[in-house]
Amino acid sequence: MDPADEIGDLFGDASTKRTIHVLVVVPDGAGGSASDTSRMDRLFDKVDKVYEHTVLSKRTRYVHSEMNSAKGNILLNDLKIRISPVDTVKFAGGVPTPAKEFKWKSDRTEEQQKEPYREYVVANIGDVLTNNKLCVVGVEKGANILTVEVPGRDIVLAGRTDMIVLSDIAQKFPHYLPHLPGVRMLIEVKKVVTTASEFQALSELIALDIIVTESVMALLTNLTNHWQFFWVSRKSDDRVIIETTTLIAPGEAFAVIRTLLDQSPSAGAEVSLPCFEKPVKRQKLSQLLPSISEASGSSGIRESIERYYDIASMLGPDLEMARAVASQVARSIPTLSYFS
Repeated sequence: MDPADEIGDLFGDASTKRTIHVLVVVPDGAGGSASDTSRMDRLFDKVDKVYEHTVLSKRTRYVHSEMNSAKGNILLNDLKIRISPVDTVKFAGGVPTPAKEFKWKSDRTEEQQKEPYREYVVANIGDVLTNNKLCVVGVEKGANILTVEVPGRDIVLAGRTDMIVLSDIAQKFPHYLPHLPGVRMLIEVKKVVTTASEFQALSELIALDIIVTESVMALLTNLTNHWQFFWVSRKSDDRVIIETTTLIAPGEAFAVIRTLLDQSPSAGAEVSLPCFEKPVKRQKLSQLLPSISEASGSSGIRESIERYYDIASMLGPDLEMARAVASQVARSIPTLSYFS
């Protein structure tokens, strides 16, 4: 078809005297919206790369079950946490309710004895659980309910514990377990307790404390002669203090657990526990850990990038924010300036 005819159809029979018609054919991709889209895509690509280089590549991942002395000491040093052992005293008020040691079966693994030792614990504190509407839940393999990123740090704690004491709604509706409703304490069980076991219990306590709003405790035990309690206690100078104490008699340990579960989980509340040298005051890591600005000089950049991703996930891409984040990173991190 003759292009002139096509133009004529569009402009009709209007008089052509003293009239000039100009038709400009714009190539594909030259329009403003296409250009903006292309530029936005490039910016998003930059932000993706920056996120990868400044956040993902720097994160250190600690798996609870893989903790050892080396990893544990690095984690505690990074978080400025110090462990402070506390002595025990003689049980006051007579003799605690007797409790037998758990009988481990040599021909079965710890995992195979998970339900029997859960029932053993419940049998020794059942009335307190009922009175306070609590339960003891065994955490199954693969249920990594203690996975969390430490706020203000490039650290991820991952994994689970063996048992959790929490609201009995989690037993009635198992799908609530990941939300840890009314959690009071975690119990890490080892047939043989080692130094690595202690660091595992510590990392689990740190993760649980970060995840929930309640003040919590951790118990590391072989269910026979080692019952070690951990709790976030206070801050001394620039260090967070996690205190720990160890009992050897099951009856005394269950007396501690029973007393603890009868108390309010309110943060900062002092609790007098049997055999403990002094009242226990449980704190929250969120109140004691150094601020984000103290923890990392590049945290502002990291927060901006993560905030962008949060907004984009809910509202869709934000071109102006992507530009701002990319610009901030380019100005603040010379080694990444080639992205800009």
